[in-house]
Amino acid sequence: MAKYLSFLLIMLFLPFSAAAARVVIPVWPHLNVPKNQRFNASFYPAGRGRHIRGPIRWPTLRVYLPPANKANGCAVVICPGGAYVEEAIGLEGYRVARWLNKIGVSCFVLKYRLPNGKLPPSGVPWPLQDVRRAVQIVRAHAKQWHIDPHRVGVMGFSAGGSVASLAGVHWLPGNLNAADPLNRFSTRPDFLVLGYPVISMIPGITHPLSHASILGKNAPMDINEYFSSELNVTALTPPTFMFYAHDDHAVNHQNEKRFYAALKRNGVPAKLIEFKHGGHGFGLGKKGTDSVQWPEQCAGWMKARGLLHQQ
Repeated sequence: MAKYLSFLLIMLFLPFSAAAARVVIPVWPHLNVPKNQRFNASFYPAGRGRHIRGPIRWPTLRVYLPPANKANGCAVVICPGGAYVEEAIGLEGYRVARWLNKIGVSCFVLKYRLPNGKLPPSGVPWPLQDVRRAVQIVRAHAKQWHIDPHRVGVMGFSAGGSVASLAGVHWLPGNLNAADPLNRFSTRPDFLVLGYPVISMIPGITHPLSHASILGKNAPMDINEYFSSELNVTALTPPTFMFYAHDDHAVNHQNEKRFYAALKRNGVPAKLIEFKHGGHGFGLGKKGTDSVQWPEQCAGWMKARGLLHQQ
C-alpha cells in the first residue's frame, strides 16, 4: 500500500504538460505480476491500426489530453475490442482518442487484462476490474488534468463495448472511509458510447468467441445472465449513445436492440443509430460508407447533453 500511495502522490503533482505527453499509467501499480510478464503482450499490424495479442497481465492507461485552449473538462476511458482475445488498440483506441482530443475531450485508452476463458476467484472479470479502476483514476486526478469528475464516460467497441456496458450496469459507489484512496470514488460512468458492442452473454444472442473467452464455453445460466448487460439495466444506468452497421455479420444486432429497449424501459436517455454499411470493427468509420457519420453524430449528442461545455 505504501508503494501505491507513493505512486498516487507522484501522479497528483504531475505537471499538466507532462501528462499531455501521453504518458502510460499502470492501472494497478501494486499488482503482483512478475516483472518479465508485465509487458509481454505483443503488438502486430492489422488493417488500419495496431492490435495487441495477449496475454496482458499488466493493464495500463495511455493519457491523451487535448490542448489547454480546447479542453472542456469532459473525459472518456476508451476500451478497444477484440473478442477478449486481443485488443484493436490502434483502430479503436489511439485513433479515437486523437479525434476526441480535437473536440476538447480528455482521453484514456485502457489496455485491459484479457481473460483466460474463466472467471477469476473474485468472480469479477479482469476487464471489469480494470475499467472500474480506470474511472476511479481519472476522477482522482480530475483537478490535475482539468477534468470535471461528473463528466467522465466510458466508450467501447465490440468486446470493448461489453467492458463499457458492464461498467455501466455493475458499478460500485464510492466509499469515503475506504483505506484505498481510489475506492473513495465511484466507478459509475456518467455516460456510455458503445460501438457495435457485444452486450449479451445469452446463447444464441451473444458473440460466441467473446463469451467463451470471458466466461468459458459452459458457463451456467445465472452467470450468463449476470454478465448480460441488457438484463441488468436500472434507472441509474448511464445515458448511452450506441451505433452499429446493418451489414455487421459478426455481432447479432439483438445485442444493441435489447440493450436499447432496456434503457428506454428504465427511463435512461439513449440513442441508437443503425448505419447501412460499415461491417464490423470500423473504428471511426469505414471509408465510403455512412458509418463515417457516427463521430459527428456522437459529438452532437454529447453537446446536447451538456458534456462538452467549457468549465
